[in-house]
Amino acid sequence: MPKPAVFFVAFAMAVTAACVGVIASYGLGFGGAESALAALSALALMAFAHMAFVRPPGLDESRLEDLDRLATQLQSRVETLDVRISTLDAAVQERARAAARPLMEEIAALGGLVTSVAKEVAAHELTLNRVHLRLDAIPEPVVAVPAPPPPVASEPPAAREPERAPEPPVSRAPSGRRVAAPATPAAPKPQAPEAFDPLDAEHGPDEPGGPVDRGVAARVELALRDDRIDFYLQPVVALPNRRTLHYEGLSRLREPDGIALPDEFLAVAAAEGRLGEIDRRAIARGARVAARLIESGRTVGVFVNIAASTLGDEGAVSELIDIAERTPEVARALTLELTQEAFEGLDQAGRETRKALSERGWRFSIDQATDLRIEPRDLARRGVRFVKVPAAALLDPEAARGLAIHPSDLASLLLRHGVDLIATHVEEESEVPELLDHEVRAAQGHLFGVPRPVREDPPATPEPARAESQPRRFQPRPFVRRA
Repeated sequence: MPKPAVFFVAFAMAVTAACVGVIASYGLGFGGAESALAALSALALMAFAHMAFVRPPGLDESRLEDLDRLATQLQSRVETLDVRISTLDAAVQERARAAARPLMEEIAALGGLVTSVAKEVAAHELTLNRVHLRLDAIPEPVVAVPAPPPPVASEPPAAREPERAPEPPVSRAPSGRRVAAPATPAAPKPQAPEAFDPLDAEHGPDEPGGPVDRGVAARVELALRDDRIDFYLQPVVALPNRRTLHYEGLSRLREPDGIALPDEFLAVAAAEGRLGEIDRRAIARGARVAARLIESGRTVGVFVNIAASTLGDEGAVSELIDIAERTPEVARALTLELTQEAFEGLDQAGRETRKALSERGWRFSIDQATDLRIEPRDLARRGVRFVKVPAAALLDPEAARGLAIHPSDLASLLLRHGVDLIATHVEEESEVPELLDHEVRAAQGHLFGVPRPVREDPPATPEPARAESQPRRFQPRPFVRRA
């Protein structure tokens, strides 16, 4: 006990003994000697009690204090070791990255060379096919005469079935032989790749900007009537192992001479009010693909591209609500995808529809995100779970100007709010290491697989049996850029 406390206790005991003596003298009528004796007795009793209860600390308490002090020292040393280990770990990782960077650059360069060779081979193959087509179209040697000028159409062609190409004009030479005028071959349309089954695969504008092309409108009308709007799938893979995470569903118009890409018919379909019907078919086919994937036990999602006007289509919204109520697991596997411009430009009715669908379990994805001034918390609140940014926008050194965060930190920032970043239009192998440096863990592009039609139903004629030693795999064809 400290000295001030001892003095205070002694003073209190003396005062208490004096009070006892005064009480004995005046209260009880004792004499002076008796009162003094009573006071001394009280003082002695209090001193004995104080000595009995206040003892010096024993050996056990000193040991506990030593143990406490030792534990404090050990904790301090452990914290110091933790800091040193963290510093060493960071240094080891940095050295490993520095040592592996030249190897990754060499691999990327080799991949770029292989891709360039594949593109050159595909370009030569396309040129040879065109030459063969022209050689097959040349008739027997005849005297060529100039072809008559093409007639000028006075009115747009009406909607009708595709007709056979007219035969080249024929005239009579002076010798009486038939003379055929040479016809200029039209540029061939892109042909549809081989259909595939996603279960076997390894791991447009809303408002037209000009007058409507009645010929394209008639082709869209015929395609809808004949069910020739096909559903294509393009894989979205994980980096770096390139395992398939999702599929993106795309609409293509199938014609007798090839396929029409969305840029060729979506604007006209929107002007004609048929875009909602195209999106409804895409949603239905995407739901069937998702259901098949779920039945097979594969956790692969499906993106379905829709227009902003589809959120105002009562039929499409009713179908989405029905899918969410009947098969909620399919709704969780499907993701509705809009362009960044369409998503940000939704009107009040569209925003209310988007909120209602999000409450029923539908997820949304933003495609073609070129403006990187993104607020992840706001996107997550509005039901957005994926953001797709072109790889060129992410890797462009000028993209960081005017942004609050560098593009290399965008993926981690979005992930902290439950939003995944997907790099799109990846066509060069050299872009993959740079995307990994930006912490991008999912990508999409012709480097990983071209869009291919879905084989939903078995063919009418039996196919020849495949050998068991040849597994069915998804082998994309080389991609040739269109001029």
